[in-house]
Amino acid sequence: MQREIGIALMKRALDIMEAQRPEMAESHMEVPLDFYNDETVAEKERELFETSPLALVASSEIPEPHDYLVRSAVGRSVLLTRDADGEAHAFLNYCRHRGAEPVQGCGNARSFTCPYHAWSYDIRGRLVGMPHRDRFEGLDLSRLSLVELPSEERHGFLWVVVRPGAEIDVAAHLGELDAEIASLGCANMGYYSALSHEPLASNWKSVAEGLLEGLHVPYVHPGTFALNPQAAAVDIAFFDSFGPHIRWGMPMFGRDEVARIRATPEEEWDPAASIGCIWWIAPGLLIAQELYGLIYADLCPGDNVSEAFFRYGWLSPTAEAPEGFSSPAEMAARAAKAVRQDQPVWETCGRGLARGAHDATLIGRNEKGVQLMHESVAKQIGYTGLRYC
Repeated sequence: MQREIGIALMKRALDIMEAQRPEMAESHMEVPLDFYNDETVAEKERELFETSPLALVASSEIPEPHDYLVRSAVGRSVLLTRDADGEAHAFLNYCRHRGAEPVQGCGNARSFTCPYHAWSYDIRGRLVGMPHRDRFEGLDLSRLSLVELPSEERHGFLWVVVRPGAEIDVAAHLGELDAEIASLGCANMGYYSALSHEPLASNWKSVAEGLLEGLHVPYVHPGTFALNPQAAAVDIAFFDSFGPHIRWGMPMFGRDEVARIRATPEEEWDPAASIGCIWWIAPGLLIAQELYGLIYADLCPGDNVSEAFFRYGWLSPTAEAPEGFSSPAEMAARAAKAVRQDQPVWETCGRGLARGAHDATLIGRNEKGVQLMHESVAKQIGYTGLRYC
């Protein structure tokens, strides 16, 4: 993060910590239940996910030539590979013969053989052979490569648009946040999986709400994060929107430290150590600073309004934890534990949004990040039903 931005954020952090009051939204928000339950809305949201760059894997998940990984994204099986020259690729993981999935899991291989009829593809997705090749005399195998998807490796992630033939420009997608995301150093971090691809029985926006506020933490995660709801300033935060994206910042110091920091010359301030940030990169990527590493998670809608999929992990700049901290694997395990605690609550929200007799959810003025997320989605899909009170 550029220092001038960090200093400006420090001043905001000092103000809200001293006042013990977050930066508030102008009004309360009412979100009609059709924003969660209407299939027409859901179809537009799936269109948004299908046409946006999605950070499907961290670069460190396929670090070596011939590494590969298969994951699901917006209902599609996607094969991510790194070829012999170190270039990353993304393909629809469907055999050109009958549509079976040629590849499963992850590993290192020079070719993949479909389990149905043994058609074989190389690391660049090219069809390189099949049994009884002489029966296919005159067939141009180059026409039958795996369908490649638009992809771009940037800032430590492999970004993919899951629609073939679409354009991809990650820098343009990130806009003002491009340099800020670059400064996180994710390209030099290792990935530790917490949840590989978890199905959730809830609308995806209901899950996103829980990722953009800390108010629930003392109640849902009392044994994981040990916050006292009476003492912890769980909503002391500030939020900014950058196009469709959101930055959530919070002080990493207490109220008793405000006077000392204000008395220190600004040139001696250390914003990186004093502010924690979470970035919501539309439509469903979460990057969050946590201790010495980063949470990296992505969320996408399922095939119906009451289904979502969530992938969650931890990025570490080092294989060994700094002294006094938990190991990267332990940090990932803690992240998984937290999501397991969130999941049953999210799923009750899903049932309540589907069957509740009320007509809208209420998002408070101190839940500004949740409001910004709903406004971002609504603007991108042309929904006009959000209300303010």
